[in-house]
Order: sequence, then C-alpha cells, then structure tokens
Amino acid sequence: MKLEYDVDYTNTFHSPGIEPWITGFLKGKQFANALDIGCGLGFAALLLKLYLNNVGYLIGLDVSHNKVVKARKLNLYDDLIVGDARFPPFKCGSIEMIISTEVIHGFSANILGIIEKPLKEKGYVVLSLPSLPKELRVKNLIEKGYHAYRYLLRGFILIDLNNYEILLASNSKLFRIVRIILKVLRPMLKAMKAVEKGYILAFKCTS
Repeated sequence: MKLEYDVDYTNTFHSPGIEPWITGFLKGKQFANALDIGCGLGFAALLLKLYLNNVGYLIGLDVSHNKVVKARKLNLYDDLIVGDARFPPFKCGSIEMIISTEVIHGFSANILGIIEKPLKEKGYVVLSLPSLPKELRVKNLIEKGYHAYRYLLRGFILIDLNNYEILLASNSKLFRIVRIILKVLRPMLKAMKAVEKGYILAFKCTS
C-alpha cells in the first residue's frame, strides 16, 4: 500500500495534520456507504462529503446525543445514530468503509474486531489513534492487516512502522535533510521501537 500526502487539501485549507494523509489514502476511491464511528460534531463528514465527495450514504455513530444533534445540523450525514462503538448496530458485511478518528484508543484491544464486523469482504478502514487501545501493540495492528504510521510534527513527517520508511508532506530542501537524518537513525529507531509510542495513523484494505 502506497500512502500519499494530499497536497491539494493543504493548498485548499492551509492545513497540515492528519487530514491530508487520510484524504490522500481515500482519494480516487468511491464508496456506496461509509460508517463514521465516534462521529462527534462531523469532522469526517466534512472530508468525505464536502471535500472528497466519494461516499453515497454516510452513517454517523456516536455515544453522545448532544453531539449527534449538532452533527445533524451539518446536513451531511444520511443517517445518525446514538450508540456505543462496542455494540455497532449493523449487519456483518454491510459497510464498505469505516473511519474512526481519535475514538477507539480508550477501549480494550478487542475493539478492532468489533468495529470491523460490519465491514464488507473488500472494505477499507481508517483509524487515527492518539494512543493504542489497551494491550494492543503496533505489531498487532500489522498482523491484523493494517499499515501503521507514526505521526510526527503535525503530520509533516510519517514513519511507516511496517518497514520504517520515511514519508514527508513536503519535498523541500529542509525536509530532504530531515529524511536523510531519519534514514541514518532508522536502525536505532527500529531496534528501540521508540517511535511506536504516540500518535498512530492506521489504514487497512481487506480483500
């Protein structure tokens, strides 16, 4: 899987961060439906419905009734449900893409299996994790088919934790120098696993 930084997003919204990496992964893909777990006030809906415009039917799920009420005012979700991510009320194999931003890190390790139950045989999952769920390690994510990336410097740098390749948001001279430095340090970083702790972006495509 090749992950690319969405320069168009940054040029449009002047925003580094997780968004250009998420939109870079999803850009060019079309989904009949998608599920936003822990939708909150509707951050993902803005990306999927307004910017990418690549989801036919978007469902939002959040445990907070107040947030669901506010998200409904965006008029971007086709359905909004008050519910717990640990008990998603969806049939197995019914959802083409699942996105969850800064939600599941507070749960136990089995949350991944739970949220993936509605996923179709060929589906996509996008996760942003300020920290990993309890008892879950980066190697567990990789074993479950995820490409995991350590998010650094507000997204200007990602480290692919599958192979410790360096991804940069910019190809400027400064960032090329940073890439060289990180490549030199790569054996040490890999041995110490120091970069596996912290903010993680994880992407999965099942088949």
